[in-house]
Amino acid sequence: MDNSEIFSSLPKEVCDVSHLIGIEPGTSNKKPEETICDWIPKKDQNDDFKYKFYSLYETIEQNKSSSCSKQRGKKCLNSKQRKALFNLNKDKLDFKQFKAINQLWHSYLDSILEDVKTKADELKLARIDLHGAYLLVCSSKNPSVIGVKGYMVQESKNTFRILNNQNRLLEIPKHGTIFAFKHGNRLYKINGYNIMMSSFNRSKAKPKMNFISDL
Repeated sequence: MDNSEIFSSLPKEVCDVSHLIGIEPGTSNKKPEETICDWIPKKDQNDDFKYKFYSLYETIEQNKSSSCSKQRGKKCLNSKQRKALFNLNKDKLDFKQFKAINQLWHSYLDSILEDVKTKADELKLARIDLHGAYLLVCSSKNPSVIGVKGYMVQESKNTFRILNNQNRLLEIPKHGTIFAFKHGNRLYKINGYNIMMSSFNRSKAKPKMNFISDL
């Protein structure tokens, strides 16, 4: 059989980087056994290769066991402990102290509104961080929360926690509720259903634009 039928050149993509990976371009007339010996360490070439083998599975299992042992050594918080990190001390919340935070929030909103120049840019308003905003519940499927107002101090995927002027922390669901806030001479309204995600994820994701017609 002609050698041209056995050996062929490497693809051009491989030849272009052959000098980086230690491969000489072109064809080779070496037998497979000779090529293998070029890659086996010299200290192992005197062994009888008929009976010597290298187990990749053994190496993989060793790496798995070492990584698992490292993970066992680390102490991680469970779900209950992680949730406790976000607990607010209601006794230390003071309605008057949030006035300064609200002023900072209005400065933040000014910087956002500077970039709102087209209709498409208005979607940025659905991504704003509302921590420190003075919110009013102007419409809701739950009549008992209509009229609730105060500073928004904590947000989750489905709720706003609002501190009112009596230093009471109220948890208002987003679904089925329309919130309003005033900035400058304008009144803005936000449909809670459209922002049913955490503030962190909302800043990256495209907001929903579905509207609740029965509010």
